[in-house]
Amino acid sequence: MTDKELVQGIQSGNREALEIIIEKYYNDIYRFCRYYTGDETDSYDITQDVFFRFIKYAEAYHHQNLKGYLIMIARNLCMDYYKQQKESFPFAEIPDLARSDHTLQQLEDELFLREILMKLPIQQREVILLREYEEMKFHEIAKLLSCNLSTVKSRFRLGILNIRKLLAENKILF
Repeated sequence: MTDKELVQGIQSGNREALEIIIEKYYNDIYRFCRYYTGDETDSYDITQDVFFRFIKYAEAYHHQNLKGYLIMIARNLCMDYYKQQKESFPFAEIPDLARSDHTLQQLEDELFLREILMKLPIQQREVILLREYEEMKFHEIAKLLSCNLSTVKSRFRLGILNIRKLLAENKILF
């Protein structure tokens, strides 16, 4: 089924359609929230809230890109989370090695990447997350963030430059 058919199913009260959408997009939304907030527990909560909001307003859904719409909800909830934090984001806790199927090197790489991303300004971080992890095109990101295309490209470029600078300065050590 297409996303459009699934949304129509939800609007008709089809619970199975909702389950399919959640299964299809849950990991993408969680990953976005995780990199945005840096906190595992809060990211699970925010991801749940994304789908609760989607369910609540499913009747009013009129967008063409369901994943983009869900990410937009996630972004707004993550921004609310960010505003509620009185200090800068804490670094993400170390994943539970007993529950993970990752190798130690993969975990180290993931932690290293998270630490770098958390050091970027929020606007640069979200553009990099949307572009690299959600594989959105620049024009899609511009529409989602309600800014012009050149701003998105500039934030991406500056984010990449900042990542390179952080790596070159060896500010992040493991």
